[in-house]
Formats: sequence, structure tokens, C-alpha cells
Amino acid sequence: MGDNDQPAQPKGAEGPEGSQPPHKADVQPNPETPAAVREPDMQNQSSVTATSEDDLQGKVASLQQGNAQNVEVEERKLVAFEGTAEPNSAAKGEQAVASRTSMQSCIESSVRIVKGEIHNVLSLMRLNRRYNSSSRFHREIPATAESPLVRGLKHLHETLASFSDIQDMDTLAWLRPFLDVIESPETSGPITGGALSSLSKFLHYGFIHPGSPRAADSVCRICRVVTRCRFERTDHSGDEVVLVRILQVLNDCLRCPAGDLLTDQNVWDMVQSCYDIGRQPRLSELLQRTAEHMLTQVVLSIFARFSQLQSSGLLSQDTRASRPLRNSLSLEPDSTEATLLETTDSTTAAEQAPPYGLPCMLKILEFLCRLTNLGDNADTPEGEARRMLGLSLVNVVLETGGKQLSACNPLVGVIQHDLSRNLLQNSRTHNLQILSLTLRVVFNMFNSVREHMKVQLEVFFNSIHLAESSQQEAREMALESLVEFCREPQLMVDIYTNYDCDVQCTNLFEDMCKFLSKNTFPLSGSLNALNLLSLEGLFAILRSLADSCGSDQAAKLDHHESKPNEEELSSEEAPNSVEQLRLPQQRQKR
Repeated sequence: MGDNDQPAQPKGAEGPEGSQPPHKADVQPNPETPAAVREPDMQNQSSVTATSEDDLQGKVASLQQGNAQNVEVEERKLVAFEGTAEPNSAAKGEQAVASRTSMQSCIESSVRIVKGEIHNVLSLMRLNRRYNSSSRFHREIPATAESPLVRGLKHLHETLASFSDIQDMDTLAWLRPFLDVIESPETSGPITGGALSSLSKFLHYGFIHPGSPRAADSVCRICRVVTRCRFERTDHSGDEVVLVRILQVLNDCLRCPAGDLLTDQNVWDMVQSCYDIGRQPRLSELLQRTAEHMLTQVVLSIFARFSQLQSSGLLSQDTRASRPLRNSLSLEPDSTEATLLETTDSTTAAEQAPPYGLPCMLKILEFLCRLTNLGDNADTPEGEARRMLGLSLVNVVLETGGKQLSACNPLVGVIQHDLSRNLLQNSRTHNLQILSLTLRVVFNMFNSVREHMKVQLEVFFNSIHLAESSQQEAREMALESLVEFCREPQLMVDIYTNYDCDVQCTNLFEDMCKFLSKNTFPLSGSLNALNLLSLEGLFAILRSLADSCGSDQAAKLDHHESKPNEEELSSEEAPNSVEQLRLPQQRQKR
């Protein structure tokens, strides 16, 4: 079937000719040296009455022997250095070299790997009676009588015989038979899982990258087929294995080199699929946690591209002009789904739609804010699990986007209104885990978009951090978060400038100091954890003020010393008088 065909070498895979590591055996004598010089006569060298020519030959021989000894010494030094080198750096270097070598080997054997995956899927299909007929051993079965899925895989195997590199073939053409198996609702779980494993291997090996033929169409088609994957139920554990592979392929598709070519609708479908799989009934705890972990990885990969979009100027685009993203995979149909139910082929969508960016990020952030909303079933275990998942994912968005989020007005608007309202509601909960996540989100909001959150932060401080609570654990969490705020550099000066010096705001700095001072003194005879936290907060405030004053005085002193004096330019005796006047001031400052 053409398995012996040698694939073409990829570009950049060939090393320089003759690039061998240095070895003492490779040190050869100069070919221009005469034979008498290369092989000196030892007897003539040992003779006392040696001629000048013999002396010359002896010197050359000793020089060659010294070079060989130097090579041996250098090799010993190299071995000793490798033995005493840092083990972590050596291990990392070996792993990097092994990884590059492995990837080059996979690319060179790309056709063989695809043929091997065809054999694997066909072997799984032969175990199913629908695709296996024992009559083929008794008579010839026409090709038209076979399943279209089987015919497609066999035709691809025959087509690959004329190619030595998979990059020479249309990417969507050799992917289509595998995608047809996944998309077919008649295939069983093991067959669908085998095809999904093949896709995951292709993405891991780098067979689909931006330079591949029709890379954008191919990666969008993979996302569309996998998010709409349907298969026959077999057993509960086997079905969960297939669902885990679906999650893995979606994550690999987003993180592969061609993942940046996905459209906004593709990425939004990924997020919906990961969330819906984790919320299906009668799932094991392991699968639910795996789905949540994969959803976290997907959100992290999406918002990690935020800096790239900002540098390219795509964050200034108007999201209202883009086509609204439909909730085609959600279990709860959206109000606009009826009008947007008609879908187009992924190939046309990939050609028309640009790569994903701000529209899908805005849609995802709005979705996460809805997860943090209390809703009707807020006190149920399902409602609390939903809110904790939403708060965790919002933390991922704020930590990944960082201060660059403040440059995007649509995202800042969602944080200012929907997210802030839901955080204030979640702060009144009795669930300590939800309270801890809420406090963490507030702190990350301060670090990310503080210049847009003046009113919101004032409300959070007065309603959460400085509020009295009947739960000792809740008070401890609020104090820990407040101490973390106090440790931020220049925060106390900024709070005093923006709130205490503003007639329209409360004296937030004064209230914080009073609150910490009040909680520092113990009600009983001994100090408890709350008293120690309050005392630590006061120390952090004093340290922040001292650092700020010290930096201001140092800046003024440097500016004063660097400023030229007019008297120094007008008189020669002025430098002495200036030095005499400046010395008492320096002593007084010291």
C-alpha cells in the first residue's frame, strides 16, 4: 500500500553537512605534510648525531603529539564540566532536544502516521456488526455495498500512497473521513473515541499549522464537528471516556499552532460544549471536575491572546457591528436562537469571518457574570457549584488579562455593572468558599481595572471589608483581604487622595485606620487571630506611608542637588559658601 515510500524532508530539518561532534580520532594530520614528516623515523630521533632534517621531523612529531594530548585534555574537561553542570539545565536541554527530534520524526513520518490511524479506526469498525459482514469471506462484496464511512477511509489510504508528505495534500481532504466518523450519529462510542484520538494526535504532532493548505477551514471544521458530536450510547463508563476525549480535542484545537485561525463562533461553541458536558445529569465526579478543568484551560487560552490583540489594534473594533454569537449548543435556548438557527458550512464561515477576538471575549465574560448571579436556586448545591465555577473563571480572566483589560471599554463596562452587582450579592453568603472567591475577585479587579472602579471599590470596602459579621471565619477572611490591600505599594496614599480628599466620597482611609485600631485591642485578656491580623494591617499602613514619604524626600533631594545655582555661576567664592550652608541641612536630615 506504499508504506515503504520515503517522505520528503521538511524545510529546516536537515542539519549542516558533516556536522559531527569533535572527537580526538577526528583530528587528522595535514595532508600537505610529507610522509616522512607525518611518520617520523623514531630511530633517527633517538640518534645523537641527528641531522637538521631529523631535528625538524622530531619537532613536528612532538607538536602533533602535543596537539593530540591537548585534544584529550579538552575532552576530559568537557566530560568533567558535563558531570558538574547544573542538573536542571542539562535535563531541560536534553528534553528540548528530544522534543525537537521527536517532532521532526513525526513530521517526516506524517503519511505513515495517518495511515496507521486509518487502520486503527477500521479495526474498531470491524468489531461492530453494522460495518462487518462475514459474507465477504465467501464472495466479493461490491464497493457500493460497504458503508460510506468505510469507503472514505479506504479511499484515503489509497490516495496517500502517492504522497510522501502530508503537507502536500489538502488538509481538509485527508481530515474529512475522520470527521465523517465523528459526525455520524450511527457510530458507537468506541469508534467515535478512536476517531477523536486520531484528531488529537494530528493536532499534537503539528500536522495542522497556519502554513498548511486550507488551515483555517480545517481547524474550523474540526471545531464544528467535535462540538456537535453525537454517538450511540453503549455503557456509562465508556461514554464518559468519549466525552473526555471530546474535551481534550477541543482544548488541543484551541492550543494548536492553527488555533488562532478559529472564528468567534467556534470559540464560543467550545466554551458552551465544555460547560454543557460538565453539567449533564448522572455524570461521575471525575468527569465533572475534568470538564471544569478543561473549561478553565480554554478560558485561559482565549484571554491569553489579549495582549496580542491589543498590540495589533483589534481591541478598538466595534462589537456591535459584528454578527451576534448564537447559543446553538446551550441546553437553555436563547431568545435569539430561533432567528439564528440556520447555520452555514464551516468552510464559508472561515473564509468570511475573521479570527476570534473581542466579540467572543465579551460574550464569554457576560456568560461568566451570569454564572455568578444568585438566580432562583442560589441556596441549592447546584446553584452554589455554579457560582463557584463562575467566580473561579472570572478570576482566571482577571489574572490572565491583567492591567491590559482597562484598555477595552466593553469588557470594563461588564465588570463595572454586572460583575460588581453579583459580587456584592455573593458577599452576603454563608458559604465560606464563595466568600473567599468573591474577595479574590475584588482584589484582582483592583489590580486590573482600578482606574475605572472608584465607586465600586468604595462600596466593596464599606460593605465587605469594613463590615461586621457574626461569623468569625468570615471576619477573618475579610481581614486577610484587607491586609493584602494594605500591603500594596502606594495604595494608602491613593486611597487618601481619591476618597478622603474628595468631598463626594467617604473618608475611606480614616475608616480603615479606625476599623483596624478597634479590632487590634482584644476583648479578653489575650490576643487572638483577628487582633493579630488587625495589628498587621496597621503595620502595613505605616510601612506604606513611611516608604512613600521616604521616596518623596529622596526625589526632592535629588532634584535640589541637580538644580544649578545662580550664585555658583556669578562668583568664584560662591561654591565655598554654598557648601557651608548645605552641610548643616544634610546633618539635620540625617
